[in-house]
Amino acid sequence: MSAQAHLKQSNAGMRLIALLTLYNQGDFDRLSHYIGENYAPAALVAADAVSHLADWRERRAVLGKLRVEQVVAIGKHQAVVVVQAQQDGSYHALQIAVEEDFPHRVTLVAWGAVEEENEPPGRQERQEESE
Repeated sequence: MSAQAHLKQSNAGMRLIALLTLYNQGDFDRLSHYIGENYAPAALVAADAVSHLADWRERRAVLGKLRVEQVVAIGKHQAVVVVQAQQDGSYHALQIAVEEDFPHRVTLVAWGAVEEENEPPGRQERQEESE
């Protein structure tokens, strides 16, 4: 089953698809409207809709488009995916959570960089010890 098929089975996954579609299109007017209408009030306390939009814009400028590479965890109200950035090929973990009650507004969008290692863990330390 494809990543999109997994995401479509989840309320959180559907919100993620909508956010990434608007983000990848670069349609920040519609994204702004989407955030205002579909983020829960609790999600807008720490940062308002303007701040959330600025975060999405900044990520787009740095990362370019994002492609879902893998669904790490999926539930009705929460999803964690790994996305790959078009600009530099870097990977990022993206978590989204939504309210349990309809209309399932977004309560959390969290990002984290996925560190890539070119060598197996511990290999560099062993080489340094042997020198």
